[in-house]
Amino acid sequence: MWRTLTVNWPMKLLALGLAILVWLYAQGVVIKKTEIEIDFEVGHPVTVDVTVKPEHRRVKLHLSGPAGAIAELARRDIQVRHAVQDVKDLTADRVDSVRLTQSMVLNLPAQVQVVRFEPGVFDLTVRPLATMTFGVTLPRTVGKPAPGYAVGRTSIRGRGTVTVTGPVAVLKRMQKELKGVDPDPVDVTNRSESIIDRFRHIQTTVELDNTTVERIQCDDLVEVSVEIKRADVTGVIKAVPISVLSDPDVAREVEITSSNPLDLSVEGPAEVIKTLTADRVHAFIDVRKRKPETDAPFFEKLIVHGLPEGVRLTKEEELTVTAKFKPSSKTK
Repeated sequence: MWRTLTVNWPMKLLALGLAILVWLYAQGVVIKKTEIEIDFEVGHPVTVDVTVKPEHRRVKLHLSGPAGAIAELARRDIQVRHAVQDVKDLTADRVDSVRLTQSMVLNLPAQVQVVRFEPGVFDLTVRPLATMTFGVTLPRTVGKPAPGYAVGRTSIRGRGTVTVTGPVAVLKRMQKELKGVDPDPVDVTNRSESIIDRFRHIQTTVELDNTTVERIQCDDLVEVSVEIKRADVTGVIKAVPISVLSDPDVAREVEITSSNPLDLSVEGPAEVIKTLTADRVHAFIDVRKRKPETDAPFFEKLIVHGLPEGVRLTKEEELTVTAKFKPSSKTK
């Protein structure tokens, strides 16, 4: 065994060297083909926005090259990149048809060639950008508060405007047609306390025509307060007496021909409504400004004082009144 290994070792080394040379030669001469898929990347100045079609941006590269160079692909960060040019004086949308070429492929081994791109052409819509300020509309609420509670006042805390950057055509349409941008809805499901919500991503949908819809998003911080309060209930204050305010120098007799006392329908917090009685409110009509022109019946609005804060009449009451007035004095 040892003799077999040691005899003619120079010849064995020569054979090994020749094998290595043959392998290296094969790696450099044998041509292989392969395919890889990568994203088509587009670089552009911040003054423009670019949309790409096909939208998926995936491009298949059909490659050919020496076996060794093809094997090197796995260790390379291959990219297909295009830089948008000539946008300094752009004032309207522009469509560029970009045909892919080998010069757009980065980090490709020198011996590897691109045989074909699939797809071979991308359409780029280059749009100049503008910045405008818009008001923020009050958000709507979704869901129902906890039982016994209701949504009260919704308001914007602090600054009520946002700065929006987007395509010129879209912002001009927004400026013309929209009252403001819309924050996301506020979820009030099972809430019994007021909410302060903070929105940083406010997205607005703008319809340019019957088929084109644009979505504009800004990153300004907006705070919205939603009041959650006790739900109001209805109730009745029984037998409220009605009095009359009149000028004795004008009216001799005033009679309320509607019901007196009167049951008043009210609305407000349940814990307050249940405590209201007739002796806690004062209801009256005021005929002091009536002119003594006729004795025919007339209508007069009921005035109610003493209702607690948050309690209101559910309807406006008008009473039928008759009165006898003294004739007006005429100065000669």
